[in-house]
Amino acid sequence: MTSDGQQPPGEPRELRARRRTVVVASLVFLVATAVFAVARPFSTDGDRELIVGPWTGAVIAAASATVAIVALSVIAFAVPARRWWWALLVPLRLLLVLSTLVAGLWLTVTNDSVTPIVADGCATGYVVSERSFLFGASGEVLRMDGVIGTRVARTVVDDGHTPFAQGSYIAVVDGDSLRVWNTFESSTEDLRTSSAPSFVLPRVNADAGCGLAGGRDPAATPTPRPTVVADGEGPAPSAVGDAREELSRMAALTLGAVVGTPRDAAGAPVSAPPAADLPCDGTTGVSLAFATDDNAASYAAILAAWTRAGYAADRAMQEDRRDNGTVRLSARDRSSIDGLLHFSLTADCLIG
Repeated sequence: MTSDGQQPPGEPRELRARRRTVVVASLVFLVATAVFAVARPFSTDGDRELIVGPWTGAVIAAASATVAIVALSVIAFAVPARRWWWALLVPLRLLLVLSTLVAGLWLTVTNDSVTPIVADGCATGYVVSERSFLFGASGEVLRMDGVIGTRVARTVVDDGHTPFAQGSYIAVVDGDSLRVWNTFESSTEDLRTSSAPSFVLPRVNADAGCGLAGGRDPAATPTPRPTVVADGEGPAPSAVGDAREELSRMAALTLGAVVGTPRDAAGAPVSAPPAADLPCDGTTGVSLAFATDDNAASYAAILAAWTRAGYAADRAMQEDRRDNGTVRLSARDRSSIDGLLHFSLTADCLIG
């Protein structure tokens, strides 16, 4: 029989183990909190982003917050306490368990990906940070300086598509510029460098070297061929020729049908390119993106003008299409996303 106040033989060992657990968890909590304090300012909306390998500041902040809460929960469950402390510890432990679940959910939905933009197998000094949730997606183009990226552009996509993470983009160095094309809503879409690029960036010197994989090969981009259509499904394809005049005419017709003056995202007036400025090396194309005084009325007026011009109607998901056998027209009203109407005019083109 033990005397009053004597501890059972196994208790000191259990207490030591609990104390060691509390010490280790406390160190983990302090480190995770410090990481969170560094990463959190870069995880909010701003012009700079922390990029460490494949992780963005948002992912690092979510992960470090989750680790800190888990460590705090371990401390709350492992710390030795007398019975009269339980009135405080029980609700604290329940709160920490719920906080751990919330933090885990935050980490799950913070699915940012980081993809370097590669042109001709070489690093360009830019990366794209993309995130998606259900049918929504967004992306930021960052110019890297060490582990800090400065936002220089945004990607335009739909239906939760992340083109750079899926490698469905083309990047071409053109003099002092880097021209980039990316798919809009599916990695199966064709990309043609004959159309206007999705965005253009100044060329920067990159130290990451070459021999890298990424994006599509511009030389391997397929040239579209006319598709045979059944009766009642649209016009039969015409023989391939120089379609630049017709395409330029339709671009001018599109801009002329709007309400007010069409202006791009920067507020500059948009005009149709002359036929002589368009390429004709198998394909030709023009991409237009602009806002008007009344986007809804302008969109309807443009579709009506296309129909009056003899273009047969077609419809795809969130897209209106027209075709006259030579020129293919595509329209998307993305006013609720970026405030712009988007149009693509393409055709097969060969100078006979």
